Amino acid sequence: MPHLRRGRCQAPLSRNRLRELPGKSPRSSRNGCRRRDRWLGRAGLAAAVEARKAGRSVIVLEKMGSIGGNSGISQGLMSVPGTPVQEKLGIHDSPDLFAADMLKESYCGHPGRVRLMAEKALETYQWTEEELGVSWKPDHLEKEIEASVARAAVIGSGSGAGLIIPLYERARALGARFEAGMRVERIITNPKGVVLGVLARNVRSGALMRFRARFGVVLAAGGFGADIDFREFCNPRLSERVGTTTQPGSTSEVLRAAAKIGAWIIHLQYISCIPDANPDEKGWGSCWQFTRYCAGAQGIWVERNTGRRFTNEMGSAADRTNAVFDALREEKDLIAIADARAVRHPRSGIFTEEDVKTLVARGYVTEFDTLESLADELEMPLESLRQEIEAYSQAVQRGDPYDRMGRRIEKGAEPMGEAPWYAAPLTAKVLSCSGGIAIDLRARVLSVENDRPIPHLYAAGEITGGLHGVGYLGSCGLLDALVFGRIAGREAAKHEKDQTEASALL
Repeated sequence: MPHLRRGRCQAPLSRNRLRELPGKSPRSSRNGCRRRDRWLGRAGLAAAVEARKAGRSVIVLEKMGSIGGNSGISQGLMSVPGTPVQEKLGIHDSPDLFAADMLKESYCGHPGRVRLMAEKALETYQWTEEELGVSWKPDHLEKEIEASVARAAVIGSGSGAGLIIPLYERARALGARFEAGMRVERIITNPKGVVLGVLARNVRSGALMRFRARFGVVLAAGGFGADIDFREFCNPRLSERVGTTTQPGSTSEVLRAAAKIGAWIIHLQYISCIPDANPDEKGWGSCWQFTRYCAGAQGIWVERNTGRRFTNEMGSAADRTNAVFDALREEKDLIAIADARAVRHPRSGIFTEEDVKTLVARGYVTEFDTLESLADELEMPLESLRQEIEAYSQAVQRGDPYDRMGRRIEKGAEPMGEAPWYAAPLTAKVLSCSGGIAIDLRARVLSVENDRPIPHLYAAGEITGGLHGVGYLGSCGLLDALVFGRIAGREAAKHEKDQTEASALL
């Protein structure tokens, strides 16, 4: 719907800046446009592109002052089965396997939405190349911990801005209009419940403006990860003590506006977190890559006061996050530790030893000449720490398939022990909100009153619920937004009169 967001990229290692929106001040009159949209993230822009291609006028309302939303500060990964890169690397994958991975991780994701996204993945990847000119790395894929195979395509620029900027430029070239600094406060309906437009407030002047939609309103305002009161109500563990990787415009007002007109809201308690963030970095940052690809894959995570491991460092995101929260609730400090061997060969094709050195220079990772100096400076029991390292190393030397915490020991793994040693604090931060507005397979918003579509109202991206559920399979956010954003744009442009039956969800 109307609404946008985002400022600049917060990841310290990224040099990509997001673009400021044109400095048009919003108009204080009704706008007789034939379509309307929401914020300037991936879902909103994808919908704008498709609606313009269908010949409809489009206005995109952005609450923040620049394009990108959370997409612009993402790592630029998108899970896609069947890419040329997979074929080149000899990786056997399929939409069915992708869907199975998602359903296993989400536990309660709607099978129909999951299957549709998996089936549309390759087509969407090709669309980004052919229509938007997006460049993907030609010889590398990332493998998410929960995925069966490596399938996460990597944007050539190394961040989500490499997709967002071409999307924005395509929408503008097609004639979409953008209004910055507009916060949507109400969705306007007639007595029959048909959506007519939105009421938005200019965040600078405070003036209220009515935007009329002759064809449809698409809600794509993202999640509510930065809305502390709302997220804590949904999940009491996520208080103000828990940071977030999301941009500050990730709040709940559009979701609340949809609920006020009877939209079906589901799965709000399922809020995904990353368990390997650095508490000293703002937002997502970059240190999580050291914690995951070096210490998580080939080192250890320990409690500082005991020197003992507390979780399987390569377990599911939900298991790792819960373990971190349990430790934080007891006010324990957590430390990720890796040796020189792990830093020299991170389990990633895009994060390198040079990146670790950059993190050391910035003070997010600390380097120690010896294990003794690490334990002494961090006030950690040396003997306990040694026992954990020796236990892991002995499991590697024996050829065990798993270590004592259940972490799979990969082929070619080596014992820990090569100095220098590296350490970084770790914590959990909110990543994405799996709950939100219920939609059908045509991206139509469903009514809580009768499970039927609310006429002329659509939604896409993180503001929707029902896809990810309990657990979040990594690198699916970009794909979700593009697939259902495009569907929402096309469907809203149709303005079909018969919107009484929802497409099957299951």
